[in-house]
Amino acid sequence: MDTKALYKISYGLYVVGTKIDGKYAGCIVDAFIQSTSAPVPTVILCSIQKNQTNTAIKQAGEFTISVLGADVDPFVIGNFGFQSGRDADKWANVPHTIKDGLPVLDKAIAFLRCRVTDQKELSTHTAFFCEVTDAWLGEGEPLIYGEYQKSMKTLTMNAFKAFKETGTVPQAK
Repeated sequence: MDTKALYKISYGLYVVGTKIDGKYAGCIVDAFIQSTSAPVPTVILCSIQKNQTNTAIKQAGEFTISVLGADVDPFVIGNFGFQSGRDADKWANVPHTIKDGLPVLDKAIAFLRCRVTDQKELSTHTAFFCEVTDAWLGEGEPLIYGEYQKSMKTLTMNAFKAFKETGTVPQAK
């Protein structure tokens, strides 16, 4: 099977923001969809069970989604995707704002606040079914996962490698 065929499914990249034990947590996700728009907008997030963010969502029962733009700094993706929140304060490395008690990226093109209404354990992931309780619209076009794979993956790995080698957060675009 050629799993690269899955890259042709159109979906974006997002940063989840939540809290665990009074600290902010987050990770990068690509498995996030809108499931209904009315009467209440609902979404589904699939999160890796072993991630700290998964535990945080279960504990908090809510999270934010920062929709990444096509012009996102590759370091942001590496920061939230290539290290564990158990070992690093990911939010300390990026410009962000606290919206109603949860973190969102300053340069995201949209933000959603979601409340978990149900969940289902899958083999490696948890599917969280959620109501969208608030949303904010920014500017820009979304980063599509296939474009990340084609054009940004190497840039992301290089930006995060430089961060780990120097201990310096790159200057945001």
